Amino acid sequence: MKCLASSHTAGNRLLHSAASRRMLASAANAPARRALAASIAPAVAAAAATPAGRRPLRVSARYYRSSAPSAADRVLAAAPFLLPFLDAFSYGRFLFYQFPAIARAVSPVAPLLSLYHSVPFAALICFFGIYIGVVNNMQLSRYVRFSAMQAVLLDILLVLPRLLEQLVPPPTTAGLALQAYIGAQNTIWVAVAACVVFGVGSALLGREARIPFVADAAEAQIR
Repeated sequence: MKCLASSHTAGNRLLHSAASRRMLASAANAPARRALAASIAPAVAAAAATPAGRRPLRVSARYYRSSAPSAADRVLAAAPFLLPFLDAFSYGRFLFYQFPAIARAVSPVAPLLSLYHSVPFAALICFFGIYIGVVNNMQLSRYVRFSAMQAVLLDILLVLPRLLEQLVPPPTTAGLALQAYIGAQNTIWVAVAACVVFGVGSALLGREARIPFVADAAEAQIR
């Protein structure tokens, strides 16, 4: 009996000592808990005061290409830009005359240009060939189809100055009207040539070219 009493007394002492340690630890942690609660309270109050419909929601996403375009995709993405370049070639005739160096720089394209204009309906065939065979070909990568769509839209934009030339005949006598006409022709060729060089260079480097005003329209057409 004495052994049981002594063991019971020892157990009570252990329980009291454990309880004492928990009370001391709680007392010791009380200031830290109060400080943490004080730091969190303003944020909680602000969140509670903000209406649910007005709480800011920030979502960010980044797209990473799984692999670089292959050499075949790069060439196929760059080739369609020849269409607007060949169609805009006639707009540079005054510039070629004024600057023979530019004419020599684009002279390697002359055989292709002759073949392009010698085939009946070559422009129409190439246009629908690129649009149907490349842009709407779901077996090709989006990289190729997006680049081809930009080339197609760039070629469509060249229809506007052609229609304007049919409505307003070009001036035949020297003067301000002729100078304005030559300036407009040169501007069209330089703009198209710059877009073509940018598109071809980006495609061959495996980068996605985004021509201003054209890329957004091409983005909407690509499925």
